[in-house]
Amino acid sequence: MKCIVGRITLLASALMMFAVPVLADEAAMDRLIEQQRGKDECLLVAMNCKDQVDTLQQRIERIKKEIGRGTNVYTNDELRKLNRELDETISNLEEISTGA
Repeated sequence: MKCIVGRITLLASALMMFAVPVLADEAAMDRLIEQQRGKDECLLVAMNCKDQVDTLQQRIERIKKEIGRGTNVYTNDELRKLNRELDETISNLEEISTGA
């Protein structure tokens, strides 16, 4: 009986030690989700686009709007990616416009 109580105590201790990092990780995930809220994932990683079709001019305006939101919403890497997408979209529009 004493052996069983000892094993249960040991098991409970181990479970509590593993629960603390899991709870801390959940808090980190909540912060990440809160940070990403409001991001246009369709522009960033082509996710959640659902029948979203824009003209090149509309896409340029959407990207400019998202870049204007700045570091309050996006990380510096994400802003660089949006700027690259803006440059590519403008280049595509110019190609189509000039026929080159």
